[in-house]
Amino acid sequence: MKHSLILVFFSLLLLLSSCSQGLAPVTQTKEEVKQTDPTEEETSSIMQTSDPKGDDVFNVLMIGNSGCYYYVEELYGVAKAAGINMKVCNLYYSGCPMEKHWNWWKQDASNYQYFVTNEQGRVKYEKFSLRKALLSENWDMISLQEAFSPNKAKDRDLSFSCEAYVKDLMGYLREQFPQSLFYWHQTWSYEVGYDRDNGIIDSAEAQEAHHQTVRDVALHLCEKYDLTRIPVGDAWQIARKNPAIGDVLCHKKGAVGDFLHDGDTGGGQYLNACVWFEVLTGQSCIGNTWRPDYNLSEEKIMELQKCAHEAVEAMKG
Repeated sequence: MKHSLILVFFSLLLLLSSCSQGLAPVTQTKEEVKQTDPTEEETSSIMQTSDPKGDDVFNVLMIGNSGCYYYVEELYGVAKAAGINMKVCNLYYSGCPMEKHWNWWKQDASNYQYFVTNEQGRVKYEKFSLRKALLSENWDMISLQEAFSPNKAKDRDLSFSCEAYVKDLMGYLREQFPQSLFYWHQTWSYEVGYDRDNGIIDSAEAQEAHHQTVRDVALHLCEKYDLTRIPVGDAWQIARKNPAIGDVLCHKKGAVGDFLHDGDTGGGQYLNACVWFEVLTGQSCIGNTWRPDYNLSEEKIMELQKCAHEAVEAMKG
């Protein structure tokens, strides 16, 4: 039912957009970093001055950590190629769990970086609070995510403990933003070789166990709090079994593996963007013409699109 509503939502968007103007050529966005601490008066108008809100612009807010840091521009590009004008914003703090998001909300702490990606490129704002981000736009779509290390995922009770903070924050968000659609970002299990933060992925079996715990938490929260799941982790496990892709979806730092983040060299960023695109729009990513500016072969792009599509179709049941 919710997927049907999303499809109607974007069908109306495309009709309005096509009536008002032709589509501009799709280009890779370029980052413009502005380190600034906006005043209270400036906060509410940041979005309006940089990109005035129009009926054909859909505002997406990701509340999370590095799990939704790297592929924001790619989601914008994939959507733009499909004729959908998105403003993709990321409220970011490294490794931030739901407990910290909730506590900082209560304290009105300005500890975040706030990234805005739209047709002007990418802009970073410093010293943002969750309250400032929420008030800066009329959000069509808001997502949440948890920080799941392999160490935490071993203790299922601890992994599910984020529910208390999701419950409290969702209570506020639904009351204040009744027009918004809400999502849970189901992140991925890390590559074999990960060994940090007292967590280890030393085998395919450990990787799958990590994935299943993160997935189970996502399924539970989405059912209980009426959230739409974004099955990025499922797409990663599908991709890892594809001979054209394999386990390496994270970025690399020279000869040293990062094993964690969805980097460009392995295609993880692009895969994530395709999954998000399909869930948010209800459209297939297969055949999408947007291309990143780093080196991914056409064969790999096609396979990543198929993996993303398979994961989202499987979620529909």
